[in-house]
Amino acid sequence: MEFFSSYTGADFLAFYVVMLATCVAAGLWIPANLREPGRRGQVEDMEEVAVLSGGHERHTAAILADLFTRGALTEAGKGKLRVARTGLEAGEAERAVLNKVGDFKLSEAKSSLDTHAKRVEARLIRRGLMMDAGERRKLALFSVLPYLALFVIGLYRQQAGSAAGEPTGFLIALLVATAIFAAIRYSNTNPRTVAGNLLLREIEDQGSRMKRAPQQAEAGYAVAIFGTGVLVGTPWEPLHAMRQAGSGDGGSSGDSGDSDGGGGCGGGCGGCGG
Repeated sequence: MEFFSSYTGADFLAFYVVMLATCVAAGLWIPANLREPGRRGQVEDMEEVAVLSGGHERHTAAILADLFTRGALTEAGKGKLRVARTGLEAGEAERAVLNKVGDFKLSEAKSSLDTHAKRVEARLIRRGLMMDAGERRKLALFSVLPYLALFVIGLYRQQAGSAAGEPTGFLIALLVATAIFAAIRYSNTNPRTVAGNLLLREIEDQGSRMKRAPQQAEAGYAVAIFGTGVLVGTPWEPLHAMRQAGSGDGGSSGDSGDSDGGGGCGGGCGGCGG
């Protein structure tokens, strides 16, 4: 740490910005290259595609889209749905929604479907297409370790500068940004194995036409792959609008990262020490 105490404020801020950009790159490289390989396999139905693609939220969206486009659900106003038709052919998860009485929110539908989504996820884990909870936590931790190391270095430098009576505002802002990037990286860890990622890409390629113009019979499957965004411009767009107004479910899930190369040195560069 003595090495960093010799940096001027401007030098350390420049160093920190470069290292933060490096952490962002590392946060993308680590999950892309160190995830569990898994085993090649196939998915058996729309529910498995949905969970593989976007987890429990996507599972709920696909089930609701399938029922909505088949006329089993209708808008009830104020962001709620209502069962409009029963007796149609439906799976166990769909029946859990069709058995609801009265108007219900999307979050209430998700609560009814969570048990079914967990069962589907367990099947995908057993088949080597998704990582279990322990593997996900390990990969997420590895992905944020560069951020944690940089944060410790930055915090030491900030305290040294503060003790010397120097302004550290810019450095504090960078520390906050580092913490935010680390939290985003940790919470957005892709749960699929390498095999699961490869399979999802194949499914996306095969379903590319559905992404542009899903037909009624395939709308639920299209949503399972790509999210409710595929419903925009169709008669079933209200379901997408409802999800956007709630929690949102855009496109396919995957690794994501944010970068911030911003930084500057004005009249008093934060974090300067000796």
